[in-house]
Amino acid sequence: MKIKLLSTSLAASLLSSHVMAHQGDHSSGSVMSSIWHQVTEPDHLLLAGLIAAAIFGGVRTYMKKKS
Repeated sequence: MKIKLLSTSLAASLLSSHVMAHQGDHSSGSVMSSIWHQVTEPDHLLLAGLIAAAIFGGVRTYMKKKS
């Protein structure tokens, strides 16, 4: 039940466009500048960490229930 609530909360926060928004135009620039932006902005790093933690937690829970 907790995982379902957490995943629903995470999905709801990601759907809101202004929750994770920051200043700056993201439409111009090279591929390398876009990649650099993704790995240097704190909000993008936080989101990547949350997604990694959710995947890790989901896989761990799945493996425990499977065995």
